[in-house]
Amino acid sequence: MKPLVFTLRNTPEAPVDLGPLIPDLLAGMKVAQINRLKLAHGKKSVSVAQLFSVTGMDPANIQIRHGCDKLLYIGKGMSHGSIEVSGDAGDFAGQRMRGGTIRIYGNAGSWVGNSMYGGLVEIHGNVESYLGAGMPGAAHGMSNGLIYVKGNAGDRIGDRMRRGTIIIRGNVGSFCGSRMQAGTIVALNKTGEYPGWNMKRGTIVLAGQPSHMAATFMSCGELKMQFLRLLFKQLSELGNEYAFFKNYSPASHRFAGDLANNGKGEILILLQSPSKGK
Repeated sequence: MKPLVFTLRNTPEAPVDLGPLIPDLLAGMKVAQINRLKLAHGKKSVSVAQLFSVTGMDPANIQIRHGCDKLLYIGKGMSHGSIEVSGDAGDFAGQRMRGGTIRIYGNAGSWVGNSMYGGLVEIHGNVESYLGAGMPGAAHGMSNGLIYVKGNAGDRIGDRMRRGTIIIRGNVGSFCGSRMQAGTIVALNKTGEYPGWNMKRGTIVLAGQPSHMAATFMSCGELKMQFLRLLFKQLSELGNEYAFFKNYSPASHRFAGDLANNGKGEILILLQSPSKGK
């Protein structure tokens, strides 16, 4: 069965809420019915047909072509199936996602994967701030699943993260893993200031020394972490995109903290990583 393809006709004048276009809500619908669906477009609503040319038949396999940063809430709350975006995506992609796969072959905005419960989000470009974080006032951020970013990421990655895994292959901004409750963040290039700020538990793995680290993290010395050996092995087996993890060593300098918040988290700075030419 051919994928259900949404081809954007023109760049919208205002942000568009694509939350209704997920496999869970489109199952059993014909193209004519999908074309009549209403989407929030700024302060107005427009039909799908006004914004997209729709072809194909399989709502469990959705493709969005000519994506742009005005397309918000892609894959919001989805529990199964796949969504593939050719181009950029806006804010809140994968919000409260429960399962399935979102792949974005471009850049994405802020709050991607926020409060997600499961599934996989892959971004093959850059992403802005608050990746995998919780919305203001929420008790926690993502509680399960995997987020992978091939490019760079902004500030406050994994803020209040509860469980799950975030991988960033490019540079990461400041306050990575801030207020982290549990889970794992792996940052494989340069990292900004204050990673792990006020973290409660969890693990942050860094390929190099951050530009500045809080004094409330205590050095535990250089160790070979069995946890890292298992983590890199499991990640390398996820597919070709993750095979590079085979080249990483478990040797790291461990810092415990944040001591200002009970000190049960850890920052592991890799001693031998491919990005450092060793």
